[in-house]
Amino acid sequence: RLLRMAFPNVIWEMRSPERAIAITFDDGPDPVFTPKVLEILREHGIQATFFLVGERVRRFPELLQRIREEGHEVGNHSDSWQRSIQLSDDEFERDLLRAGQSLGLESMGLESMAQGSGPKLFRPAGGFIRGSQLRLLRKHRYCAVLGSAFAFDPYRPPSKYIEWAIGRGLKRGAIIVLHDSGGDRSKTVGALPAILHRAHAAGY
Repeated sequence: RLLRMAFPNVIWEMRSPERAIAITFDDGPDPVFTPKVLEILREHGIQATFFLVGERVRRFPELLQRIREEGHEVGNHSDSWQRSIQLSDDEFERDLLRAGQSLGLESMGLESMAQGSGPKLFRPAGGFIRGSQLRLLRKHRYCAVLGSAFAFDPYRPPSKYIEWAIGRGLKRGAIIVLHDSGGDRSKTVGALPAILHRAHAAGY
């Protein structure tokens, strides 16, 4: 709550009249785990948001294409996964724009936003961001998105823990934060079907 008060211009939860939640995946794309996540999402008829790293998109462009073709949303998660808060403002801006170009986001301007596509999404690498960096995001028509349901899956806890931790955060407007790259994500992949089943059972 203190962080939300300190950073009111960051999206922590969705505002939706529907009984809905958002599920997001960070750090990809990954040639092993991203396809597994995509297959599970397809089986459940779920669209997610993938916060992608520019350097990895350049290595695996076919995965970016598949993510888009399967109806998922793409957000910017930096170019090289250097922690955003550790970058100078100039470094941050260059990193943001290079990743955005690799993701095809820099072509989205006011015209596309006016047509209903909404602002571009950015999630800071490492989860922290300075006020001056938020101003740079607004300059380039991005909004910063964090989340409200975390399982800290980069530390590879058991799948049952991931299911439990995300389950505790399931409520209207929740933004779930999981990871499909950056190491062995088999525990996350193993937990994902149960998370989706639980969300459906709760009416989301």
